[in-house]
Order: sequence, then structure tokens, then C-alpha cells
Amino acid sequence: MHFCFKRFFCLSLISSSLGFSFDQELATMDLDQARDFMLVKSEIVNRLGAGYRNNNFHFDQDDLNMEVYRAEYLYSQQKMYNPYQYPTIHQLFYKKKDLYNYTFKKIREHEYWVNYARRFMQKYNIEDYDHYPNFGPIKFSARFQEFLEAEQLEISKWKEIDTKVHLDPSAYLLHGPLHPHKVTGVNELHNLGLNGDRAQVIVWDCGFVDNCHVKFSLKDRYIKHPEEGEKYTMDDVHGTHVAGTIAADAKSGTHKGVAYGAQVLPVEFEGIDQLINRIKGNPAKVISASFHYLVNRLEMRDFDKLLNELEKNDRLLVMAAGNDSKFVTDELNSGFLTYWNKGIWMATHGAWILSKNQALARRMLLVGSLKEDGQTISQFSNLPGKLSDNFVFGPGENIMATVAMDEFDSMSGTSMATPHVSGILTLMSKYYPQLNAMELKDCLIQSCDQFWEDNNHGIAFKPEIFGKGRVNAVKAFKLAKEVVEKKAAPNMVISSLTKDVFSKLVLS
Repeated sequence: MHFCFKRFFCLSLISSSLGFSFDQELATMDLDQARDFMLVKSEIVNRLGAGYRNNNFHFDQDDLNMEVYRAEYLYSQQKMYNPYQYPTIHQLFYKKKDLYNYTFKKIREHEYWVNYARRFMQKYNIEDYDHYPNFGPIKFSARFQEFLEAEQLEISKWKEIDTKVHLDPSAYLLHGPLHPHKVTGVNELHNLGLNGDRAQVIVWDCGFVDNCHVKFSLKDRYIKHPEEGEKYTMDDVHGTHVAGTIAADAKSGTHKGVAYGAQVLPVEFEGIDQLINRIKGNPAKVISASFHYLVNRLEMRDFDKLLNELEKNDRLLVMAAGNDSKFVTDELNSGFLTYWNKGIWMATHGAWILSKNQALARRMLLVGSLKEDGQTISQFSNLPGKLSDNFVFGPGENIMATVAMDEFDSMSGTSMATPHVSGILTLMSKYYPQLNAMELKDCLIQSCDQFWEDNNHGIAFKPEIFGKGRVNAVKAFKLAKEVVEKKAAPNMVISSLTKDVFSKLVLS
């Protein structure tokens, strides 16, 4: 026998500790059966697949491994269920062709499993498998038969879906893809003539390469100067992409930044002190941060120093939530506090470790990623969990922005969503200088769109999934206008710049 129990033993330990307790509103899931079906597939691939010539067997071990990883995630859902980890057919495609190909592929894959399961059961005595222990109460001879029947049902289901898809494809397609500035409403501000000229923003990131479309400062310290034909790593250009999303100039055309023309003050991550020095040296209220890093016990005390500088100098730290498809808090590492108390911890993402200081968390705004439709959370995006009061979403997939050699390229991640939020806050800080950093943050989160009401995926609102919502630049500006008017004393003079914005927003 060739059972591959190695990976599944861990699953059995996890699942036994869970007691399979999921939200009551969800359909009951037979996790024992799901796991045993994976074992059935593993045995079919390992034994039957080996008997086929190259390219004559549809599935390979890599295909199976992907399913194993998904199964492992399913078993690790201890506290909350993430409906975006397993997207429905409504959350995948923008084009009819891709939708049609998908349903056809699903039918074919299940037909393959039916074919191979039947051949396997003809070739081998499946009752022999009953002598081997499995984790559920059902014998494997019965599981093989259940698997065959389940795959036949899947064929019927996907044929029915395929028929519906061809009759009304629009009901299954995502809206878009949209330009990210349209998702956030930034295009409306641009149409009113608002820009980032004379504004400043700090970008705290992992690498910068000179690009003529970004007005970097202190280029000799943090910016690499590319030469023709020179290759750069993702880390080299990551900060340049983020900076361009915020501030790439008007000559960038459709790729111009949210606060286009703003001056970018880059800080490559080397520790907390570099950021503190930059905070002290300029008036920029907004810090955009997207990176991973290792922190040791001695550096932990630096977070108190950072909080002190953020509060003393009136700064807001906008951070990427991370790309682990999990909830930012407990689920990333349930033993976090143990490691924290010992003083040794390797961050899955900086946002989490910083959020453990509650006072510092209030000085932060975490950002998750949306697909190009602006209504669907990216599969890779971390979710708010217990940090929902300090969590918003912005567009983060296939974002075109500046890279090396004065060029543009697309990237995806919460790192790409973060500068859209930072850019809006940078614009707000320019046109509403009367507001402090925390007031800017409050205006932004209080004006977010409830995008869970826009989609048609049937997913109920949960703050641990949706946070405060999707940023809306126009609503944020209008709310900032109201706050400024309330703050203004009867004899207080409002700047001509702010008055100009007021009039434009009224007209819009």
C-alpha cells in the first residue's frame, strides 16, 4: 500500500482539537469525509497515475499538493470562517470567455476523477484498504464509493451551472475591471483639479530605484540609480512602485499617482531609528509602510520610541495588512503573546507586531486589498480580525505604477493597496492643513463605502472581514470640509486653498 499519511497526520491532530466548530449559519461540512477524499485522490495519483505514459494522466502530484494546502487551511479555521479563501464562481472573472472556460474545465476535471476512480476500483481490491487506519469512522472501501458518487454529483452540478452561465453570464461576472482611481473616487478629485503639488509623504519601504516620474528627495541616500540593462529584484523596485502609486507626476498619464506631483521622502527599512529621524526632519503627516522584517528583543522597545515620535510630531502610519489570506490577529500566530513576552518574534507582517501596542494601533491604519472590481476582497489579502476599527480596503490587484528605468509595471498585494489610501490622506493633508493626523484618519474611515452591500455574493457583513469598508476619497474630503467648518471660530480665517476646495466640492 502507498498511503501518503505524512501530511494528513498533522491535519488529524488539528481537526480533533477543533471539534469541527464552525459558524452555525454555515452549511454543515463533513471534514472527515473531505480529508478522506483527499487520501483517495492521493492513492489514485500515486498508484494509478504511475501506470500511465507521460501526458496520459490528467493529474500530477503538484495538482494534488495544491488541494492538500487548501485542505490544511480548511482544518486550521479555529475561530472565524473566511468566505474569500474559497471564492465562489461569482468572485473570479471579468470576461465571459474566462467564465465559460472555467465551467468547462470543472466539468472535465470531475469527469477525469470519475474515470480514474472507476479504473482504480476495477484494478485494485479496495477492501484491502480497510486494514489500514484512517482518521474517520468510515471504512475506506466505503469512502472510495462515496468519492465516486460525489464526483458524479459534481459533474451534474457543474453542467447545470454551465447552462446557467451561458444563458446569463452577466450574473456571474465581476463588475470591471475598473481603474483604481475610479474605485476610490480619486478620479473625481483629479477632475476638480486637486493634486499633490507641494505636499509631502514619507514612504517607508524595502527598496527604491530612481524614476523620473517620482519626485524623490535625498536620492543619494536611499535611491539606487539604474543603468541600462541592469536587473533589479522585487525588493529593489517595491518602494518605487509604492511611491509612484502615491505621487507619480501628471506626465504619467493614466498611471499618475493619487496625489500626483507630491514629494516622496523615502526611508528604506533598516530599523525604527531611520524612520524616527525622517519624522523629525519634515512636516509630512502621512507615512506609507509596506514591508516584512525581523524584530528582536532589543528592538521591541523601539516601538515605544516610535509611538512617542508619532504622537509628538502628529503623524499617521498607514501599513499594508499582509498577504497571508488570514485574519491579522490571532490566526497568524496563536502563540504570539508567548513569543512577545520572551522578546523574540519573527513578524509575518509588520502591521501585526505594531498593532500589539494598543496606543500605537490608534496611530495606525491597516489596509487590505480589493480586486479590480472594487467589490471583492483579494484572495491573498489578510483580513481585519480584531483590528476592524483600524482597517480599510483599497484596490490592490494589477496596479500599474513606476518601477526602474523610468518604466511602469503592474504588481499586486496589500502593499499596492496601501499607497492608494496613503495618497488620499496626503491630498487631504494638503487641502485641509487645519486637521491633525488623527482627524484625517477619522474622516477617511468614517466615510468609507459599505462595499459588502454592493456585491452580489450573499455574504453578510462582519467587521472582522470587512473592517470599516472601502475608502472613498470624495466622501472623505466632504467630511473633512465639515470638520474644518466646525473647528473654525467665527473670526478664524480659512486659507484660500481650503476655500477653493470647499467651492469645488459643493459644485461636485
